[in-house]
Amino acid sequence: MSSNFKVYSIDLPGFGESQVGVPLGVEDVAEILHDFVIELGLDAPVLCGHSYGGRVAIIYASKFSVEKLVLISSAGLKQKLKFSKRFKVRIYKILKKCHIPVKMGSTDYQNADNVKRIMLVKAVNTDLKNELKLIAAPTLLLYGTKDTVTPLSLGYQMKQYIHNAELVELEECGHFPYLERPSIFAIILMSFLVGESDDH
Repeated sequence: MSSNFKVYSIDLPGFGESQVGVPLGVEDVAEILHDFVIELGLDAPVLCGHSYGGRVAIIYASKFSVEKLVLISSAGLKQKLKFSKRFKVRIYKILKKCHIPVKMGSTDYQNADNVKRIMLVKAVNTDLKNELKLIAAPTLLLYGTKDTVTPLSLGYQMKQYIHNAELVELEECGHFPYLERPSIFAIILMSFLVGESDDH
């Protein structure tokens, strides 16, 4: 993308190399992102967010001006847990009360420190339905057909709430389509960003 756009890859607080001392809500992270945009003097940026970053992008785009929005395997709606998942959660809580160590949750959650774990739990329990309805920018939703973290069905639910959104299914892709099928991903993304009427 950098051959056509000025690209910033942001290390969000609590992720990557950016340390954070206290758990931040997704809204707090969106405000930090806005501070970043103001500091650089950017006007209505194109915003791309993957998974948790999609949550941040949704909140940002619901409050501030963006030219276009790209949500990749994005979370954002509270999903109803299947019986098997609810059962696993119940067992996990019982074992935890008995001080029996057991691993559960996403790889991100298992590898996270306590602060980041709290941030992830807060995020999962935040439903962004109302924020999705406030997004005015043209939006591209990209979901892998084999994603078990943020399934394709979630993408279709989100599309219902965004006024001007298109959803693209990426065949044979899981949660990281930009790594799994990078060439196809890049073509779809560039097509959306450049479009027919833009002057980029």
